[in-house]
Amino acid sequence: MRHLHLAIPGDCYSPAAIHSILERGGASDIKALLLALHDDPFSETAMAAERVARESEVYGYPALILKCLGEWRQHHERSGGQADDSDIGKA
Repeated sequence: MRHLHLAIPGDCYSPAAIHSILERGGASDIKALLLALHDDPFSETAMAAERVARESEVYGYPALILKCLGEWRQHHERSGGQADDSDIGKA
């Protein structure tokens, strides 16, 4: 989905972009957001996604985002910050 009114540079998502994705985005938008969150679960994007997900009334995806962030943050801390793809899809 193109978010014509929002600039999404690379994998840095603003709260407005995250809200738009949760409200109107498709599976490819959610996937791109989740990949960005997985790459750095402590980034500004991750903090924005957590805040938006907690405030969202959308069913499903906000809970998925919160669950994934929790799992990826724990994994990140246990592994000393080493990211890998072994935990994608396990949250």
